[in-house]
Amino acid sequence: MNNSTEDLYLVPFDFTSISERALDYALRMALTGGGKVMVIHIVKDHDDVAIAKIKLDQKIGNHRPAELKILQSNVVVGSIFSDIGKTAESTSASIIVMGSHGAVGLQKILGSHALKIVSSSVLPFLVVHSEHKTPGLENIVLPFSFARESVQIVEFASSLALKFGSKLHLVGYRDKDEWLARDMKTNEVVVRKHLAKCGVNYELVAIPAGSNYEKELLAYAHKIDADLIAAAYFSTGIKDLFHKFIQEMLDNEYGIPVLTVNAVEVMAVNSNYSFLTV
Repeated sequence: MNNSTEDLYLVPFDFTSISERALDYALRMALTGGGKVMVIHIVKDHDDVAIAKIKLDQKIGNHRPAELKILQSNVVVGSIFSDIGKTAESTSASIIVMGSHGAVGLQKILGSHALKIVSSSVLPFLVVHSEHKTPGLENIVLPFSFARESVQIVEFASSLALKFGSKLHLVGYRDKDEWLARDMKTNEVVVRKHLAKCGVNYELVAIPAGSNYEKELLAYAHKIDADLIAAAYFSTGIKDLFHKFIQEMLDNEYGIPVLTVNAVEVMAVNSNYSFLTV
């Protein structure tokens, strides 16, 4: 997200109700915080482009005039797994907004392979659930741990907080291991320093060491009626644990949207988003 230039929200669309939900979410964000929305539909063959474009334009045309002013559409030939990220980067999109859960189309793919799509890009993904309320961004829950990759989402989350006047709730993983607890504390200092420098409103939330972190985190998010959970994605070595963690966040029973980013890729490129160096 960029507070100085106009944001572009990219929405993969397959004509299902959940992709319509993602489009509605992106439109509300763009209308509230400024920006445009690009809807893309991916087909497997060039022969399918013309018909798909007509169908997509007809669908887009049903929106209100204020929405039509910031809407654009495109049909892309390729694969959902690789070309969503490529299209986002080639169009200089700020964020990718996608739906989650269900039985068909993108819904089925996101239900079991969302992280494969996330790993295809260095851009943030905002995954929306079909049952969630009308989007607002008053409260964003930001979990982090002893792994340095876990804080790579902070730049994106703080940018959203500044744009929409949100409050960040920092929930650190409490480990009984002395060395891991030390690393987590280091990350906490880095995060708080960054947020203070940016002028982001935040609160530090404590979860007791040894408790079920995922369960307590989601319970807290539900208690404060959180609008978003911002958590980095990464899975290498012992960090496979965090692959499972982000999947639990995506599948959360409360239907809270999740903002995530491929932390390893973000750290590997020359990017202003990576404020913890390898």
